[in-house]
Amino acid sequence: MLGSYTTQAYRTWNPEDYYGIPARDKQVIFFDEFDDNRYNWDMGALYLREKIQDGEFHCETLTTHPYTKRRNINLKGADNYEIEVRIRFVSIKGSKMSMTGLTFGRDLRGNEYNFFFSSEKSVRISKFDKGRTQELLPIKYVKNLSRYSFNTLMVRKVGDKWFFFVNEELIAEMDAKPLFGNDFGFTIGGNMEVEVDYLRVSEIETQDHNGPTITLVEPQLRDGETGQFAQARQIIRGRIHDVSGVSGILINNQSFTVNEDGVFAVSLTLRDQITPITIEAIDRYDNSTFHKFFMEYEPNPQPRPSFPPVASNEKETYQNQSSYYGGTENNVVQKPSTTKGKNYLLLIGVNDYSNWNRLHNAVKDCKDISYILTHYYQFEEENVITLFDQEATRENILETFESLQETLTDNDNLLIYYAGHGYYDDRASLGYWVPVNARLNKIPDFIRNSTIHDYLRTIETKHTLLIADACYAGSLFSNTRSVLNEDNRSRWAFTSGDIEKVWDGQPGQNSPFARYLIRILRNNTQSTLRADQLIHVVGELVQRNTAQTPKGSALKNVGDLGGVFTFERR
Repeated sequence: MLGSYTTQAYRTWNPEDYYGIPARDKQVIFFDEFDDNRYNWDMGALYLREKIQDGEFHCETLTTHPYTKRRNINLKGADNYEIEVRIRFVSIKGSKMSMTGLTFGRDLRGNEYNFFFSSEKSVRISKFDKGRTQELLPIKYVKNLSRYSFNTLMVRKVGDKWFFFVNEELIAEMDAKPLFGNDFGFTIGGNMEVEVDYLRVSEIETQDHNGPTITLVEPQLRDGETGQFAQARQIIRGRIHDVSGVSGILINNQSFTVNEDGVFAVSLTLRDQITPITIEAIDRYDNSTFHKFFMEYEPNPQPRPSFPPVASNEKETYQNQSSYYGGTENNVVQKPSTTKGKNYLLLIGVNDYSNWNRLHNAVKDCKDISYILTHYYQFEEENVITLFDQEATRENILETFESLQETLTDNDNLLIYYAGHGYYDDRASLGYWVPVNARLNKIPDFIRNSTIHDYLRTIETKHTLLIADACYAGSLFSNTRSVLNEDNRSRWAFTSGDIEKVWDGQPGQNSPFARYLIRILRNNTQSTLRADQLIHVVGELVQRNTAQTPKGSALKNVGDLGGVFTFERR
């Protein structure tokens, strides 16, 4: 969609906007987060000490000569691309002006391009061709470079231009040059030790070839299915979504309109005994998706089972309605809840850490969750409390919990959503949240899981549900109980993974965990959705499509009496 000057997307893209090209318009060709050596990096260099550990590639040169680690990555002739590395200095025994950074477009003869930085906050862009180095950008001071925290370097090619970013800030623009070859990686300067967090190479796609997604809300009929209806007058209602924008919708070859959110609603009269309905959704590249079903007019129909919203052209399918609405077999609900109270929402999200690696999507995830709950469910905006970025200090988080202790009653419900870094101490088998101002590896700056448990026990709500999208968050848990009673008090937690690292997602999108959580909450058409049902289907989708293992259950020793949090639709 961004492959030429004639496209609308390219004309409106601001080159200074790091997130200006959405992740949906990119195809990741190579992405190594160094959780292991799955890409078989050569670890046998004579003058290089190296290891992959704790999600980083540790490299230390043992001489004054630089060393390049690289992989052959086929860009498939992509006209537009992005190459990104996240790297930091650990120690420098040689000159402080020694440099490390991104090496790209290298061939077998050693011809290459380099995008380097030094601990003195300077960058250099150069070309090495036939034994000679040519400066494309002479040494330049860049204020937002960090000396010993991670720095992100990215080169983006769009059209005939290269754009160079340091920590999401555009620092140079120049005419793009042809790449020498398909080797991409990073270079470590002489007598230097570095850690690499990830290396990613992406193609910026030039065309959308997929049709829109059709989500049919009313009637809830799958493709090819027949539904019986006692009334002749019926409504067809649903939503169309496409990353390129929706051009139109045809129902039985008749054109109808959709609103800015892609929602459509059509009224029709069933005149024949069986009426075939064909919905065709078309995007702006004339890609189409079809959904066909049959509506049978019968004044006294036989009852048919209801299904969750049907999404055409989706990777995920909901295998059966019991896994979506009924939860697991062991979670048997005895009777519905009769006590009502206010629903409170506490959102804690941190992207811009003072000392830790920056996260991409924590604050966005919180805001998107807030929108879904306040627009689709019975959460009011005046009962939403937010602690984002610099507000999410250890002191503010704990003071907010103290305030909730004083203000919430045993008729109220509380949902806590935390998105940020987590820390796990292997020696003590203890997990922690990491506030925005925490120092690196300084446990007294963190918030221990046992402290969070204490607040969950002492905040006198009817139901409390904690959802945590953070590394090592699975250290919170106990076992589920076999019988649920919505009238009873509950204390549950749901985490994006077990005692493991979890992915923050592509910049500008949601994390994988938040993405599926939002999707299920948005697509649910039932009047109520219990937390155990939500946990079951979201956990299944995340585990099926990522390497993460979400966990969700009641919590031990915090006052849980066998109840369960319930989301009620507006």
